[in-house]
This record gives sequence, structure tokens and C-alpha cells, in this order.
Amino acid sequence: MALDTLQARGRMLALYERYGALLTDHQREVVDLYLRSDWSLAEIAAHQGTSRAAVHDIVRRSTHALQEYEAKLGLLSESARRRRALVAMERELNGLKRRIAKLEGAV
Repeated sequence: MALDTLQARGRMLALYERYGALLTDHQREVVDLYLRSDWSLAEIAAHQGTSRAAVHDIVRRSTHALQEYEAKLGLLSESARRRRALVAMERELNGLKRRIAKLEGAV
């Protein structure tokens, strides 16, 4: 469970937002507290009335499942690809608008 960097945590949060509905209610509750509410494993364990090790196991298995969903379905990477394509198209459109404006100004 390498969520010690901000980038890794952000990616896992994005995976959770995309695939969280595929987790069980219990997994979703624990992962939500861990990722979105930034609760520690000990805080979640106290809230759930279970051990820290049990919470760690749920978080580990759930984050692994989220990564597996992305590996199989690729929705997050496809969304990023589409965003990059959209940015490139907007850049190209702005360039064309500038060329049109130059041509109109030259007439």
C-alpha cells in the first residue's frame, strides 16, 4: 500500500472515484474514510470496532482491487487520453482562429 506520496494518493483517490461503486459497502466506507477524510488506520479501526491490522488489510485489498479494475477497464487512462486530445484540439483551434484573424486583417 504505497500511498505515502501525494501523487500516489491522488491517483488512488481518482481510481476510487471512478471505480468505488464496484467495492462492497464496507470496503467503500473504509476506503472513503482513509482517502477522502484522511483518517488514520487506527482512527478507522476505533470507529469500526475492529483492529488496525484488519483495516489495513481492507484498505490494501480494496486499493489492489481498484488498480485491477483500472488495468482491465482503463477508464481513468482513457479519460486522461481524451483530456489530452481535447487540449491539443483547443490549441489547434486557437491557432486557426489567429490565422483567420490575420487573414481578415490583411484584406
